[in-house]
Amino acid sequence: MDLAGTLESIESLSKYVIADLNTDILRVAETILFGELHDRLILATAKWLDIPVLSSDMAFKTVPGIHVIWK
Repeated sequence: MDLAGTLESIESLSKYVIADLNTDILRVAETILFGELHDRLILATAKWLDIPVLSSDMAFKTVPGIHVIWK
C-alpha cells in the first residue's frame, strides 16, 4: 500500500488520530534523552498525549513516563 492509501485507511477509522507536531511536543522532546530525533518525537508525542506507544523497540521502556505495548 502506498502512503496515500495508508493515510486514507487511517483517516477512515475513528480509533486513530493523526497528531500535529507542535511546539509543546517539541519542548517535551527536548527533555527526552534518547537516540534519534524521530524516536524522541514519537516518545514526546506519546508523553504529551498521555498515551502508550505501540512499538517493538523495548528501549522505549527506558524512558520515564513511557508505557510500551507490544506482545
